[in-house]
Amino acid sequence: MKNLPATAQVAAQQGEYLAKCFYRMEKCEQNPEGPRRFRTTGHHRFHPFRYKHFGQFAPLGGEPTAAQLPGDWVSIGHSTQWLWYSVYASKLVSWRTRMLVVSDWFRRFTFGRDTSRI
Repeated sequence: MKNLPATAQVAAQQGEYLAKCFYRMEKCEQNPEGPRRFRTTGHHRFHPFRYKHFGQFAPLGGEPTAAQLPGDWVSIGHSTQWLWYSVYASKLVSWRTRMLVVSDWFRRFTFGRDTSRI
């Protein structure tokens, strides 16, 4: 097994792969021969895990952010920060959480990080 970076991106992809394996294992127990098209090849069990790198973001202090995306595309600056905000907000599970996070960002942009004077 090769070493992969210890990131949430890898963990999410491994979790998705494991869920598919458990689902497939249940299907294989119900029909051990597998689907008709796979009975002679034996390919109905599991495929090896493959990690796909979608890029990474790094805050540079303050507002600018650096991003390295697939295809050797690198970006640094405020526009990259907004790209990060949109990616982060799209990954949140519920609309309530999205709205709370976006409102926190808006409050921070409007009043700054120190809110003790509000």
